[in-house]
Amino acid sequence: MKSATLLLFVLVTFLGISATHRMTSCFIEPSSQDSLMIWEKLPVQGDPRIHELLKHQVEQGKKNGTITGYRLQIYFGSGEKAHAQASKIKTDFLSSNPGTKAYLLFKSPDFIVRVGDFRTKSEALKLEKSLLYQYPNAFIVADEIGFPELVNNTTIN
Repeated sequence: MKSATLLLFVLVTFLGISATHRMTSCFIEPSSQDSLMIWEKLPVQGDPRIHELLKHQVEQGKKNGTITGYRLQIYFGSGEKAHAQASKIKTDFLSSNPGTKAYLLFKSPDFIVRVGDFRTKSEALKLEKSLLYQYPNAFIVADEIGFPELVNNTTIN
């Protein structure tokens, strides 16, 4: 029994060491159009295939003009009057929250109203809490959002 335990321990140790040797350190190359140059400062320890997946995700995001984010879904419904109801809810929301974008979507057979463009779930949660009484059935959904606008705080004298 002791020899089986010792053999198991040696085998697990050997597998751990061999897995560590397969890991490589890679840096994501900065693109000439990446103004933040943050890629130079992010060392990634791991399988080289992770590097390829990261590059692929960045390329897809640039091609689509979107990133994965969150929105708040405040209405969905189907039926004869669903489109009119969704339009009314969108208009009412925009009149009471002019700084937040609203989207009317049709995913057969439902009309859906989603609001906001949030990069993190916690940002969406803040809006959800503020709209709790107005839209009690609202919930957070993962969605593709447009790239956030960059704000330049520098002033020219």
